[in-house]
This record gives sequence, structure tokens and C-alpha cells, in this order.
Amino acid sequence: MAFTLKIDFDNEEAARHFGLWLCEAGEQDYWEWMKYREQEENGNITAINFHYSSPLDESFPANDKRRYKKAKFLNNLTIDTTCGRQDS
Repeated sequence: MAFTLKIDFDNEEAARHFGLWLCEAGEQDYWEWMKYREQEENGNITAINFHYSSPLDESFPANDKRRYKKAKFLNNLTIDTTCGRQDS
């Protein structure tokens, strides 16, 4: 089951700047915060990977440039995540 956190922006430019900030610097702040939350809570509570580009061609491995050939950064203003734990 997937869960969505929705943030509405007044315009597309503001939404894209937020996505770019998350990609460039925000992840690190978030992971630092979650390092302490993981000490207090069990389970896969941390988004350990943020997928900013889609659609990916998953028939190619992650280290193959062809996987990302058709991918578009912040496609449909959507960022998918993979959750887990940093401490594992």
C-alpha cells in the first residue's frame, strides 16, 4: 500500500524549486533528523531513496545509463521513495 503526502504550491516554479532543494540539500537534513527517530522507533520509517525521475526503464540495471534515457526530472511533479532504515 502506498501513502501520499501532498504539498500544494501556488505555482509550478515554486513546486519545482522545492523538489530541486530536496534533491540537492534537503535529503541530508531529513536523514540527519531521521537518524535520531530511528533510535526511538522501530520499522521502516525512513525514506532512504528518493526517485526524482520517471519513468525509468527498469529492464536495465541501476548503473546503466539506458535505464534513465527517457526519465524526466520531477516528471508530473512526483517524487517516489523507497523506505527502510539507515541503521541497517
